[in-house]
Amino acid sequence: MKLAAAPLLLALLLGACRSPFGTIERANANEHLDLAERDLAAGDALRALERLEEIHALENLDPDLRRREERLVDAAAAAHFEVLATGADPAEAYEDLFRSELPARVRARAGVLAAEQLLREKSRIRAYRMIKKVDEALPTHPERVAAGDVVARAGLDLIRDERRYNLLFHYVPRGRQALEYLVLNYPLDPHTPEAYYELSRSYEEARELDLAVERTEDLLLYHPDCAYATAAAARLPYLRLLRLGRDDYDRSELLLAEGELAQWLTRHPEHELAGWASELRSEARLRLVRSDLSLARFYEKTAAPAGIRLHAERARALALEQGFERERLAAEALLSGHEPAGPLT
Repeated sequence: MKLAAAPLLLALLLGACRSPFGTIERANANEHLDLAERDLAAGDALRALERLEEIHALENLDPDLRRREERLVDAAAAAHFEVLATGADPAEAYEDLFRSELPARVRARAGVLAAEQLLREKSRIRAYRMIKKVDEALPTHPERVAAGDVVARAGLDLIRDERRYNLLFHYVPRGRQALEYLVLNYPLDPHTPEAYYELSRSYEEARELDLAVERTEDLLLYHPDCAYATAAAARLPYLRLLRLGRDDYDRSELLLAEGELAQWLTRHPEHELAGWASELRSEARLRLVRSDLSLARFYEKTAAPAGIRLHAERARALALEQGFERERLAAEALLSGHEPAGPLT
């Protein structure tokens, strides 16, 4: 019974897959182009596109017919996009065109328009994912400017949204994903400096301080003249100080942060952040003094007078310069009894 039913089932399946336009081949392509043109003139751009999709799939089509097909595809796509823009729920219709076998330029435009509509509908995560689908399917697509803009707007909105969705999940990590995708795949997008700044801020809040430092460094490296650069240049040493676990182990990082702050204050003495940066530099210098004191105490335990003197004298000098009285007294106490030996007589 099953074998007897198989031919009928196959026939039904083939009938379901048969084109509503009959067989389209090179021999009758010109006739079907005429019919597509009539559909378009009659206002049925979607039917024209469906017919043109099949013509587009033909191999070795006459060059003149191919050029005509391409012109009609562009005209029909533009007309259909206008219709969809006024519809109640066009995102899915745009996605259908993206999944079609139409030329890549039309599919890319449809995919980006779908993402833009999703963004208007506040479906920010789906909008970002739609752009990823377009990029993966059509890596060299011509809609990169619009695509980058969608990713940027979706990501920036998400990363600033502290709410949850589906009870368990946070929007902020999805924003980070979108903005990381943006800076990697759309480095020339005008939102990229802002994306780097927001990524750094968000990573700081999540205590992922290595990433916060990296994204600020990226911002200053790739966009040194952007509107965020001055604040980012002050924020970078702050992040360096924030992530230090032990001053005595990370003295080079302390020195780097202090030097960055000194340079920033020289360049921007009247900036609104100058007071904060000055306090931060004082904090960095205090930590340098304490670093030397810690190292001097280590050498005291290991009975290494030269090491004690080196670090305690350096701590005392900087403490005197900065007015760190308690640290100055601690340095002098360490130096007491460890004066260098006098010359032999």
